Amino acid sequence: MAALNRLSQRIIENFHETTRDLSLLTGSSQSSATYFDTSDDKLKEISKLLDSRVERERLEGMKRIIAGMSKGRDMEPFFAQVVKNVVSQSIEIRKLVYIYLLKFASTNSDLLLLSINTFQKDLSDPSPLIRSMSLRVLTSIRVPVIQGIVMLGLKKLVNDRNPWVRKTVAGGLAKVYEMDSSSLPQLLPLLQTLLASPSPLTLGASLTAFLEICPERLDLLHPYYRHIVKLLVDADEWGQAVALQVLTRYARVMLEQPDQAGNVDPSTVASKVKPAENGDNKVIQGAGDSEDEFEGIDEDLAMFLHFIKPLFQSRNPAVVLATANAYYHLAPSGHKAIGQELLVSPLLRLAGSSSDLRVGRQEMASLSWEVVASMAAERPWLFAKHHSAFFLHASDSASIQQSKLRSLITLVTAENAQISLREFKHYVRFAEDGTAEEAVRALGHLIRTQPEVASSGLSALMKLLKSQRDALVAQAVIVLKSVILAQSQSASISPNLPAPQKLVARLAKQLDGITNSTARASVFWLVGQFAASDPSQEGDKQGLGWEGMALWVPDVFRKGVKGFVQESIQAKLQILTLATKLLVLSPASSQLNLMSNYLFSLARYDAVYDVRDRARFLNALLRGVKDEKKQAVVPENAANGTDNGDGDEAATGVDEDGEGDQDVGGVVLRREQVRVIVLGKREINEKAQEQGSEYDVGSMSRITGKKLGGYEALPEWTEDPTDSSLRDSELDNPEAHTPLPPPTPTYPVGGSGPAHIPGGPPGISGSPMGSSPAGSVPRTASGAAVGAAGLGAGAGKGKFRDLDAFLNSESESGSEVEDEDDSEEDARSHPSRPVPLTAPPRSAIVPEYEEDTSTSESESGNGDRNGGEDNSTSDEESSEEEEDGLGDENARLYR
Repeated sequence: MAALNRLSQRIIENFHETTRDLSLLTGSSQSSATYFDTSDDKLKEISKLLDSRVERERLEGMKRIIAGMSKGRDMEPFFAQVVKNVVSQSIEIRKLVYIYLLKFASTNSDLLLLSINTFQKDLSDPSPLIRSMSLRVLTSIRVPVIQGIVMLGLKKLVNDRNPWVRKTVAGGLAKVYEMDSSSLPQLLPLLQTLLASPSPLTLGASLTAFLEICPERLDLLHPYYRHIVKLLVDADEWGQAVALQVLTRYARVMLEQPDQAGNVDPSTVASKVKPAENGDNKVIQGAGDSEDEFEGIDEDLAMFLHFIKPLFQSRNPAVVLATANAYYHLAPSGHKAIGQELLVSPLLRLAGSSSDLRVGRQEMASLSWEVVASMAAERPWLFAKHHSAFFLHASDSASIQQSKLRSLITLVTAENAQISLREFKHYVRFAEDGTAEEAVRALGHLIRTQPEVASSGLSALMKLLKSQRDALVAQAVIVLKSVILAQSQSASISPNLPAPQKLVARLAKQLDGITNSTARASVFWLVGQFAASDPSQEGDKQGLGWEGMALWVPDVFRKGVKGFVQESIQAKLQILTLATKLLVLSPASSQLNLMSNYLFSLARYDAVYDVRDRARFLNALLRGVKDEKKQAVVPENAANGTDNGDGDEAATGVDEDGEGDQDVGGVVLRREQVRVIVLGKREINEKAQEQGSEYDVGSMSRITGKKLGGYEALPEWTEDPTDSSLRDSELDNPEAHTPLPPPTPTYPVGGSGPAHIPGGPPGISGSPMGSSPAGSVPRTASGAAVGAAGLGAGAGKGKFRDLDAFLNSESESGSEVEDEDDSEEDARSHPSRPVPLTAPPRSAIVPEYEEDTSTSESESGNGDRNGGEDNSTSDEESSEEEEDGLGDENARLYR
């Protein structure tokens, strides 16, 4: 009758819920709107509703609390009243109570301890939702005292028949480990059981728990590697992303690197001849040309790459990016079946969704283009055939446009140089300053690397100096600086380009129209760097200008000194540097000395201490130059009996600091040494280092340019790959043993040990991660052993395919009855320990098969006929006594 009453109650509740939804369709939404009314008067009514004896009113109160939580109201004051309803008979009320407790369990652990017995009871509830939510609440209680009870709950539900409950167990493992890291030895067997689960629903949660508990123990995945790979396609989307991350790291650490993995352009790789072990030479053909398309590739790596290929078509962008990341770091280049080239089309399709106006699509496309840009920067040959896919569109966001431009810079070749130049000239006109500046940098790269279009690109850059946009002018000057330096350091970028000094002269003429501080500073630096004139052209100057420098240099220096006070800090520093360079080139020029003394006097009293320090440093650096000039000028004046009368510091021997000829210490450099310091060649990196390039491609740290929390660099390929036999397991060979019947819905009793699902986890050794001997991890040799080890409460009464032969092999092994009893007691005392891979003792099999096993024994004709029935009866009685004793012990622990 009680079951009938509960059934009728559920039918009534479902009917009420259905009719309420129908009222919404008819337009009367007043009943549902009352739930979201979080006024003070309504909140006062919640306490009365929760304390009511009418079940419908308590359900109404819980609905109002959940609605208030969704509106952001603080519902924690009702915690004590909500906890009392956890024992309600209504399944709807209990669901809402658990939703509430999951939010506030961590902050009200003391009150939750009053209902700890109810939570334990709900672990055996027929509803999988109640079982999982009760376990979530238990693992959310941050009290070390109940960790033993929480561990018992995890062990009880780790083999639950419902995959959603096992998924909750996986989440609980990480919580328990976070609370008490010393429980790792007890958590590892549970994690192994979850990894061996046949359901793909638990895969993502199990591997997430693996990353939280022991991410460095990749050797634990040996027996489950192929099992995980086969389940990967059917797992949930976010679980697929986690699994791809874990298996990518596993492959780099445990598997052999393919010959053409990494940044290897297949077009440059020719056929190689490799000496074989038998002395014959073996020709390594191009990938996919041989009869075996996976020849030369580790079979487990090929299996992984082949099985994840369908994930390129996933609707989840995270899965597509994770799959592309796995192919980028693991796949060989040029392979027809599993080559790196397979990632290009899915990535471009995903990145091309920027025109989609749905929420989040723009951000997803922006991240995708960032990943594509970082891949193209390292391996441009991957995207060379898709050059036109990177052209900019007006509808693209600024971040997408800049990512595309960075990709186009890396994809420039002699074949597409003209097309690229036309595109870059067009992109300079874009209204977004960031995009236009990136296009100017692209023009500079084109000039430096492609001689056939260098002249046209330089003309476009010089035209930008007259632009009305200050950002474009500044960027054009900076790019011209890099072009001039590259032209001066190399033999010649292009025969059509003018000499570097002529380019600087043309740039110096535009100084009055340049207002950007960085651009003006670059011009002053370039003028000083290329101010020296050719000694063979000194006669052509006809006495004009200063000795040793070009005719246009003094006027640029005059403009800098005249406007020194109004210049920016960067420009002031470069004007001081320009004066130093000119003094080194022409120390005998009286006009230059006068202007330099005036300049250093202004800098001495400048408001910015950087300018004052730079002036003091450069003045001290020029002491040797001044001494040489003084020694050359004073004897000449003494011989003529005249004074120069121009107030020259070199003639008077007094500098602007008033120090005169007194020795101030320090090292005095000669003019040649100072010239090397201030006029030495400056190297320029034609390819600027991308921000965050030290991080792995495809990571958020690479995109943001800084290390984020949780980032771990991908390990390098191992030089000592593990043996393939370590990954042999019965989990990926289900035909090796007879399929078992569906498990019956039973609940394990305390002391009887958890029920094992078919195909339980094989045992593994504690060898280090990098160990490679084939015998370091024991393996199963027969399906019967694994089948017997995997049987439990949910295994039913299935038989082995060849039970007689198995029992005969046990009898021939010479094991004694005492050893069998000891092993049985040991198995009961450690119910959660991983199942050993060796054949289990006979005593562990007889109680599971009861009558069928005794019948098989009588047919086998072995020496165990006598007293068979008495022994089975005594075994059953002893097992019942032990279960009662252990049950009492667990009861004391619960209290």
